[in-house]
Amino acid sequence: MVKETCFNSKKKLPTIRCECGAEILLTDQVEVLGRTIDLHVEEHRAKVSDPVEADAEAKHIEDYLVKQALNKVSK
Repeated sequence: MVKETCFNSKKKLPTIRCECGAEILLTDQVEVLGRTIDLHVEEHRAKVSDPVEADAEAKHIEDYLVKQALNKVSK
């Protein structure tokens, strides 16, 4: 999971926030952003013991984060 970091700057780096409160740094490197989202989705999947519910949770979180990322970069 990538946390927001700000090095001696008052300007915050762009992030998206998961329902669990985790922040994911937005980057212009689509592959890196996709992998970061995938890793976070797997953290959510691992917390659910039932495989069907785990898949549903993973799909929900992935959709939620991708939608936020697309909304932010389109502005």
